[in-house]
Amino acid sequence: MSRWWDLVQAGMSLAGEVVIDAHTHMGPWFNFHIPGDPWAEGMVRTIDAVGVRSCIAAPHVGIGPDMAEANRLSTAAATRFPGRILAYCCISPNASEEAILRELDRLLLPRENPAALGIKIHPSTHVYPANGSRYRPMWEFADAHGVPVLSHTWGGDPHSRPGLFREIAREFPRVPILLGHSGGTWAGADEALAAAAATEMLSCDLASSHLKQGLLERMVREIGSERIVFGSDLPFIDCRAQVGYVASARISDEDKRRIFGLNAARLFGIPV
Repeated sequence: MSRWWDLVQAGMSLAGEVVIDAHTHMGPWFNFHIPGDPWAEGMVRTIDAVGVRSCIAAPHVGIGPDMAEANRLSTAAATRFPGRILAYCCISPNASEEAILRELDRLLLPRENPAALGIKIHPSTHVYPANGSRYRPMWEFADAHGVPVLSHTWGGDPHSRPGLFREIAREFPRVPILLGHSGGTWAGADEALAAAAATEMLSCDLASSHLKQGLLERMVREIGSERIVFGSDLPFIDCRAQVGYVASARISDEDKRRIFGLNAARLFGIPV
């Protein structure tokens, strides 16, 4: 029997376990109704209810038009809810190189006590390829300092298809890269797993609006549970479905423990 599945079936919280949601947002989104409270207070109430210890947030406005405002929102939330909400530094390729470097320096240095734990990019909404020259200052910074980068990925999208990150990882080998949504589509998942199998600095992120039966088990077989990270897209998507998806998977409890939180703790330097 699985301890995780027993808790979820009984409607009990996972409090006491290390559960880190490494792919969350904050605030409204321009074309998608988010019920309830999409701000920090609502997010903390939700993760309290299910026993998620921490979530790492990149506000929606940062994957849209205003990275500086997103970074203000997430770091303010992290200060207000220490240890519960953690921050990504959102970066837009549509900003100037000076502005990008200013945000990176301000939020991620010194590495001993950064305001943000990693970088979030969304090549699809910013309509710019992840390997394009305007992202290069960010990749160089991440490589110099070993900062994790979470990127949206989607199969068939020329800006964010998973195979691009295999090339990026070869050029910037010190950057831990999370493939957000693991490519999204079935074809995208195939591409994400192929890229991760070839390059050890790539990990797959589970945030998804449609949970694919059998995909998590396949991921564990092909790349190992050490490179799979729990994510939900909260508050864009309710995190409870994703908790159930991992808890009910036909993998070992030790695999689940790594996926639910230990892998993210290692990648982002979060004490457990």
